[in-house]
Amino acid sequence: MDYKASRKRGLLICSGAIEAAHRTVMQRRMKRAGQRWGKNGAQRVLTLRVCAMSNRWQLVRQQIEPFNPAREA
Repeated sequence: MDYKASRKRGLLICSGAIEAAHRTVMQRRMKRAGQRWGKNGAQRVLTLRVCAMSNRWQLVRQQIEPFNPAREA
């Protein structure tokens, strides 16, 4: 990794931000008492959580709403 060039561009070169995001996004949701997750279920929940926490929930709604039977009623 070219640390000097990364610093020049203002990019983070440490793992602290990633580790903090991991705790905030993943662990708080996935490590609750009594929960067990399969790989597919965990990935689906984490995908939704990432969208919600990154202010991209509208992207999810665009995918869900065409299939919403309540809209057709």
